Amino acid sequence: GITVMNTLMNNYIQFLKNKYPSLVKPYQTRLKDNLTGARAEAVTFHFFESYVDEVKVNETRKGGGTDFLCKTEDSVFLAEITGIATDTVTNKSGLKNELTEEITIQSPCQITKKLCGIVYDKHSQMSEYNYPGILVITSDHILADTLFDPFNAQCLLIGNMSIGVPIPINGRATPESNPINQTDLKNGCFLQMNQGWDVCNRNISAVLLFHISGVNAFLTGILHPEPIHKFSPKLLPSVSFIRLINWPPDDNILEVEWVKYVGNEIVPTEPEQTTFGYNVSFN
Repeated sequence: GITVMNTLMNNYIQFLKNKYPSLVKPYQTRLKDNLTGARAEAVTFHFFESYVDEVKVNETRKGGGTDFLCKTEDSVFLAEITGIATDTVTNKSGLKNELTEEITIQSPCQITKKLCGIVYDKHSQMSEYNYPGILVITSDHILADTLFDPFNAQCLLIGNMSIGVPIPINGRATPESNPINQTDLKNGCFLQMNQGWDVCNRNISAVLLFHISGVNAFLTGILHPEPIHKFSPKLLPSVSFIRLINWPPDDNILEVEWVKYVGNEIVPTEPEQTTFGYNVSFN
């Protein structure tokens, strides 16, 4: 795993030398000062290069992350990369950065709150562009795949859920008495209630939760229901995204579905993380 990761970072340095020589030294500095961020930069570049025709690197702004401009034959989109420090993941979730036989997440809502905060923090930075923008949130915590799973992706879209149990009428159960999932939209990164249903952070078209491990990455995608610039799963074939079926929702019921682009169409899929295997031959 370490050898593969080092190769990815070395290949990324060579790419910078060939295309952006002025960015080589800043990246090498990040390797020393922020290895987690530098690793995320190399891996996500490799990921996007595997899907699109061309990846361009922009100068960093406001001291954080590197943006990629990704071009396909008929589309352009922005990818903004940001990471969560391993210690932060441990503190928010209670998961130690080590493999154990039993995995117990102490505070999943705290992780959702942290992820939601990152979306809000990055929104203004991504408002500078006139094309779809993906926010890629990375973690190389060894157990981050349990935090970036489909359930937590759903929580980030519609907020932390609870179970509501209506009180039976006259002691008799009715169809409405069955337990239902409820959300107050707290920690939902795209939805809010004002006078009615409303959206926020519309400059971010999609979020990718991106767990970086030694030889693979594990991804979960979230689509904004009403972004300023729509992002299509077609641009990242095989990646699974969660989205709302209807917006605004019918009868105040939020319904979600998982989709991905397969065989020239967007099709329903099971809730799943997408596995991306590193190919260290890229250059």
